[in-house]
Order: sequence, then C-alpha cells, then structure tokens
Amino acid sequence: MRRENMAKQLGFFLDVNRCLGCGACIKACANHNRLPPSLTWRKLRQVEDVDYDRGQISRFFLSTACNHCANPECLRVCPYGAYAKRRDGIVLHFPDKCGSCKSCVASCPFGAPQINPQTGKAGKCQLCHERLDKGHAPYCVQACVTGALQLREIQGNPTDRILRLTAPLPTLRLTKPSTFYYPPRGTKIL
Repeated sequence: MRRENMAKQLGFFLDVNRCLGCGACIKACANHNRLPPSLTWRKLRQVEDVDYDRGQISRFFLSTACNHCANPECLRVCPYGAYAKRRDGIVLHFPDKCGSCKSCVASCPFGAPQINPQTGKAGKCQLCHERLDKGHAPYCVQACVTGALQLREIQGNPTDRILRLTAPLPTLRLTKPSTFYYPPRGTKIL
C-alpha cells in the first residue's frame, strides 16, 4: 500500500538527550509480547560521536525497533502475505501466515523482523496496536520514565531540530522509516 493511501503515519520519536539507557522500554516490550530471553524486538545501543576538530565526545543511547516504514520492504518481499499496513501506518505481521522463509529478515535494512527460536517464524514490533486501538500508549513508550521515547503522528517532513539518522542511504529513502531522533545537544544537523 502506498503512503498516499494512508490516513496518517505513526512514528517513534526519541530524544537522545533524555534517554538514560535504562532498558525499561526493552523489558516492557519483551514482557508484553512474552518473548524468549534470546529475542528482543526493541534494541538499545550506546553511540559515541567524536569530533576531533573540536575535541568533543558525545555519548548517547538509541532505542530502536521496527520503524513501521511508509514503504516497508518486509511487506513487499513476503511471498506468504504475512504482512499488512494499517491506515495509521502500523506494519503488522501475522505469524499464522508466515512460511518461515526469512525473506523479510533478509530484506529489512534495520533488522526488525527476527526469527523466533521457539516457533521458527518471523516476528517484530506490532506497535502494541491493540493498546493504541483502546487509546493507550505502546508498552515501550509507557515504560519510558523520562519521556524520551514517544509515539507521534508524522506530518510531512519533520524538522525543528529533528534528525532522521537514516536519511543518507538510498535504500532508506525508499523505505521511509518512521523513526526520528532529537540529536544530542551541540550536534550539527547537516
């Protein structure tokens, strides 16, 4: 389904200046989805940005999950029709339709779909769509004690000091990921 057919596009926003790297978002997601210990749909990584010219080092955390892309590659390549995109932009995966071919795993530039070792089928963040339908925030967003992780409706091209870390890569311009980051203070936006 193309972006112009969507009513809206939901996306994650992370203010890296507020993220403590505590992992509460990861634990909340894993608990809610009853994931085996070896599997997480949300990941946390520490980034170190060194500016040798200024002699500055900035360290921050990135909490990432499925980007619920405007043009999801997983949906495009799945031969079993195990993916669908809702009108609010959420990319859903249906394990009962999954043929365990791993096409989605290989095609996603973000590594969002993963094979569940217990079922042998792909799985990924579903953006807690059942909670959203009831007017509640996703578990990862609710668990973020600093409010660094948020879910918002994306309108046009977000700007106002928001950085899409993935913008320069051609594949990512095609998929149009719906995750944005407020950059670390003092970082230039190119």
